[in-house]
Amino acid sequence: MMEVSQQKKKIFYVIVLILTLICLLVSATIAYFHLVASQKENGTVLYTGTLDINYIDGVYIKDPLLYPMKTVNYNTYNDVYRNTFSVESKGTLDQNIKIDLIVARNDFEVNALKYVIFNENGNELSTGFVPKNGKVTLTENMYLASNDIAKYTLIIWLDDTDYNQNFETESIINGSISVHAVQVKY
Repeated sequence: MMEVSQQKKKIFYVIVLILTLICLLVSATIAYFHLVASQKENGTVLYTGTLDINYIDGVYIKDPLLYPMKTVNYNTYNDVYRNTFSVESKGTLDQNIKIDLIVARNDFEVNALKYVIFNENGNELSTGFVPKNGKVTLTENMYLASNDIAKYTLIIWLDDTDYNQNFETESIINGSISVHAVQVKY
């Protein structure tokens, strides 16, 4: 009699286990189809940001021939270092652009070289002195919308001090232009 009772308990537990598995399987199937049915077409979209930087006049500053000048403007071409470059956003993200001048070597006197950076409309964005070495931020937080192009022109010149600057003739400057982008957060 005891064996029959033990046998019935085992059968009961097997039936409960099978019913539990069937309930789990039905619940998981219903949840899956509900999830699939609730998804929209193109419901998952991945946004990317891609920048193309076209250094029209090159990325490196290497021993430009500079003559003393008091001031420059967007249309100054002679006796200065002039570099035009464009930044194009080809992705789906809007971005803020930061442009740095990285000076590896500057043999000119302290504050002898000046820079100015213009946008494509000829508007001055910033101006200042070129450091002896290191990095100087030319401009930052320049908004660039997705699928847009921005052009910039950097001009470096020897600042005219009204004194004899012939000793600057053999001076060397080497460096590069660096462009960084940060995604605009919404």
